[in-house]
Amino acid sequence: MKRSSAAAAAATPNISAPLSRVKKRSSSFNPIYVAAATLIFILISLGGTLLFFVHSSSNSNSSHGTTKEEGSVEQWQQSSQLRRREENLPIIVGIDSTTADKKKRTPLNTKGLLIRTNKIGDIRINFRPDLAGPTSIQYIIDVVQAAASSNNNNNEANNGPGVKCDRCNFYRAETKLLLQGVLAQHSIQSSSAVSLGPCPINNYQPKLECPPHDPNCGCHGPIMTKGMVGWAGGGKGPDFFINVFDKPVDWWDHQHTVFGVLDEASIRNVERAFDLPAHMAGMRMLDEPIPFSIELF
Repeated sequence: MKRSSAAAAAATPNISAPLSRVKKRSSSFNPIYVAAATLIFILISLGGTLLFFVHSSSNSNSSHGTTKEEGSVEQWQQSSQLRRREENLPIIVGIDSTTADKKKRTPLNTKGLLIRTNKIGDIRINFRPDLAGPTSIQYIIDVVQAAASSNNNNNEANNGPGVKCDRCNFYRAETKLLLQGVLAQHSIQSSSAVSLGPCPINNYQPKLECPPHDPNCGCHGPIMTKGMVGWAGGGKGPDFFINVFDKPVDWWDHQHTVFGVLDEASIRNVERAFDLPAHMAGMRMLDEPIPFSIELF
């Protein structure tokens, strides 16, 4: 059955119609939408750029801070070494080198002397500048520092605890009374460095006949009690002794400059020396002197 041309044309789909509508729509975008899309794109781009710069700046500051910190440590070490050379401060065995760098040893910041022995153990002397005055303490400090910088302590064989001085040993042990020794370094003269201690009594009058070594019977310190340490013979060192008599030794009167006291453990170690072989030679002398090393604390 034949259709008319008009009917055929009506029944055939108009393919060009939807295409023409699409083209018409695409050619007529709303300018508001275009502007909004452009603005969003710009904001996203700026945000990414800003984040990049913030991150880069943070990393740069962090790296710079680490470098500054490391530099400050290095500068401190260099200035510390320079200060050490300028002040001629040797590293003292038994004292942290950092501590030695930060403060020069004086009677005010040094608590005491540690004597180390192999035969009777350690002896800890707590300084008493209030009894002796500052010069006795300063002399001991000078001896330790001079010994620490001497050739004897640069030898690898002498790198044990404490420092070895030229004459540091115990040589006399009077049973239940005292242990006597010497503390000396050749480069330090005690006679010129040490002053006798102050007298604790006003208008002192000596009670005893003056001995030959102290013809004026001066008053140089307190009546000595157990554990006190003083210069021997009423003098200025370098010989010293440790009193371990149970009662105050009033027959010595006030003749001795007392520069330190011992703790109980140190007193017990001193008393061990009385069991060592000894002989009489006017005084009870040890057959073999007890050498010791020294360090400050």
